[in-house]
Amino acid sequence: MHRIVGLDLAGDSVRLVALESGFRGFSIARTAQAPLTRESPPGERLKAALPGLGLAGDSIAVALPGAQVASFPMTLPFTDARRIEQVLPAEIEGAIPFDLDDVVWDYSVLAQRDGKSELLVAVVRKQSLRDALSALAEAGVDPKVVTFAPLALAALGERRLLDGMPAAGGEAPVLAILDAGPDRADFCVLRDGRAELARSLPTAGAAAWEGQDLTRLLGPLVRDLKITLRSLPGKKLPPPARLLLTGAIARLPGAAGMLAAELGFPAVTLQFAPGAQVPEGGASHALALGLALRAQQPRGRLNFRKGEFAFTKDVSQLRGVAARLAALGGLVLLLAVGLGVARLGALNRLTAAYDEALCAATEKILRKCHTDWREALAALRGGNSRAASIPRVSGTEILAEVTRHLPEDALPALEEVDITTTRVLIKGVAEGFGQVDRIISALKRDRCFGEIKQPRVEKQRDSQKVGFAIEFAYTCSGESAGGA
Repeated sequence: MHRIVGLDLAGDSVRLVALESGFRGFSIARTAQAPLTRESPPGERLKAALPGLGLAGDSIAVALPGAQVASFPMTLPFTDARRIEQVLPAEIEGAIPFDLDDVVWDYSVLAQRDGKSELLVAVVRKQSLRDALSALAEAGVDPKVVTFAPLALAALGERRLLDGMPAAGGEAPVLAILDAGPDRADFCVLRDGRAELARSLPTAGAAAWEGQDLTRLLGPLVRDLKITLRSLPGKKLPPPARLLLTGAIARLPGAAGMLAAELGFPAVTLQFAPGAQVPEGGASHALALGLALRAQQPRGRLNFRKGEFAFTKDVSQLRGVAARLAALGGLVLLLAVGLGVARLGALNRLTAAYDEALCAATEKILRKCHTDWREALAALRGGNSRAASIPRVSGTEILAEVTRHLPEDALPALEEVDITTTRVLIKGVAEGFGQVDRIISALKRDRCFGEIKQPRVEKQRDSQKVGFAIEFAYTCSGESAGGA
């Protein structure tokens, strides 16, 4: 099964939830937690903690600290995904104080109603993302998903894992989740299990949390929560039925009561639904579980690993490359088919031109049109045609055949060559009688040369050379004796 790991990097500890993902859902393989020291750099701290976690997985998901991510809602007057991708860059560039080339951005569709799309856009500076990935790489971690923590918390509601939520198909109450501690305050609101808003809020800091002064600790947080809930009047969002607490704030005495009194709705520790897959650490591992669920279904989710920061081992990316190669192969095949059709058309036109020329020639010679060259050749060779007297072979071709068979080291001096299409007569001078015998033996090896008659040989005066005359029939012309 596919193994997925959610890694929650808190200020004082790192928490892990490992899922085994299959076609029918997921199961929790293991949970773990290890402390982090505060003295060392982030990469060294994580590297020291990992041996105790037994980190191993095909896909790892982490969240960036909320202080490094700027997020804001955006409403577009259409729902077409392609138009959203086209319009967003210009909209985002106008909403941030940075150049678009200096940041990495992504978005998540929160809702689509009445022909409109409600989006959550998150932006991080490239240098911040590069530093975070370098620290993880130093510890040997290469995450597939780097996302926004409040959206990871919302995944718990999307999977109907929270207590009080009905099974899929039933209408769920409006719920809010707050994961707060010395290093973070992540907040999201769920309507029917889906995120309606998600934000990272400022936190009071480690010094305030150590003193545990509730007024000093929770006062700014309550103020930001009220502002957040009032900032989106267009959503017509009813007050949450409950505020679910997780992280350090869930273990802080008196925090739930103060938050309930200030916000006007109950605040309780996050509980999972009965029968749901629950990590051993319970609510303290909620963010790690949400991150793993985000990595299980990354398509369409907010993920900062894109462009120059893309996850190079991603199977989906390989599938994308394979799809592009397949499309390119299909285009090449289409071009090859088109070229083949064009060539076939050209050959057809050329064949038609040849047929027309052959028809004109045979009509002129035979007074009958032939478009099949075999029929035309048979007709031209017929005895009754005017072309019947045309020799099938020429004297030049026969002479070339004769000279090809003469031995190179016994070439005679030819004085006379008389060639017809059926008979060959050669007269010349050789170095001796033995050379004449070698010439005759060589000529006998050609199947087109008939029986060679006894040559006339005469020794020349005052010389060792001999004159000769060799006569034989040529049998490959297909003509009767006499020839041409």
